Amino acid sequence: MVKMAKAVLLDLSGTVHVGDHLIPGAKVGIQMLKSHGIPIKYVTNTSKESKSCLRNRLCNAGLEVQENELFTSLTAARNYVESLKLRPLLMLEDEAMKDFEGIQTEDPNSVVVGLSPSNFHYKRLNEAFNLLKNRASLIAINKSRYIKTDDGLSIGTGAFVSTLEFASDKKAHVIGKPSKDFFHLALKELDPKLQPHEALMVGDDVRDDVLGAQQAGLIGALVKTGKYLLGDENKYGEPNYVFENLEEMAQFVLGQEKK
Repeated sequence: MVKMAKAVLLDLSGTVHVGDHLIPGAKVGIQMLKSHGIPIKYVTNTSKESKSCLRNRLCNAGLEVQENELFTSLTAARNYVESLKLRPLLMLEDEAMKDFEGIQTEDPNSVVVGLSPSNFHYKRLNEAFNLLKNRASLIAINKSRYIKTDDGLSIGTGAFVSTLEFASDKKAHVIGKPSKDFFHLALKELDPKLQPHEALMVGDDVRDDVLGAQQAGLIGALVKTGKYLLGDENKYGEPNYVFENLEEMAQFVLGQEKK
């Protein structure tokens, strides 16, 4: 039996919301955890919009969220770029560029790839490819295979990162989930004293959210929402827990707390 979690990390897209709508059970589950003093951090690979845009989206959907509750792969990518003093070609949507304000981009020596449909065309990809062949480094904000949208499943950032890797013979440095560093940095931001085994990571992506978290030492829980497909819990590895939604997850966590 996995011990009760002292804190909960929650994926966002597909776990808490899809587009502009909250997933059934999400708000109730989050309120239950907060009302019992369980610390929460929202950890997301979302790279299509800035942290402030994401917060506004969630608030408009009916979930009160503070910016300091959000830990995004965009923020982690900016920190990485700054730490190495890189000058990136940013393959990002306009809504995401706010999180890179002030970063030097002239004469780029790196390529940063997020989910950016407007950049995923031959001319722009070829520009990135030529930079990579001239020794630029490749940074993937995430390498998601696919995502859940209002219109169904859609190709994720990973397909385009893999295109550039294949053409340039260069391996991308992946910032977001399932990177161990990403999970550990999120925990440190939530509470520097927290140990990985004391936190529960909950998401709809069994590989990036759940098994990635377990490999980083956290407890992993899969929810059957968002991009979840029947049988995901048995395909790639065994999640510590599987729940229908966040409400069921919260009931379990609070039930464990009473034991």
